[in-house]
Amino acid sequence: MKPMFNTQKYAPIEKLAQKQAGFCRVFSNARRVLILWALAEKELSVGAIAEEVGSSMQNVSQHLGVMKAHNIVSSRREGQTIYYRIEREALAENCFGLLQADMFETCNEVSYREKT
Repeated sequence: MKPMFNTQKYAPIEKLAQKQAGFCRVFSNARRVLILWALAEKELSVGAIAEEVGSSMQNVSQHLGVMKAHNIVSSRREGQTIYYRIEREALAENCFGLLQADMFETCNEVSYREKT
């Protein structure tokens, strides 16, 4: 059976593809997307993020750990409070662009179904 793609052509970029897949997995969780939206406005503490997205501080901390491991967010400590912000602004903007395009398409589909 013939491979689905040219393995020689894609072998040099396989690590990049794996990295991109890992990044995409970060946003396969809706709570992490909500956290990204909350941080798009400003730097926030874990408690403020938890309140914004309607989740526990422990849950938010776990999600922020995943996002931090992928360099999507960074943190700073002020006394006992840890503040988070978006680290990779360009990636966040691209994520928002994809989400907006998807939401626009979904709204159009719903509107079309309601008309028919």
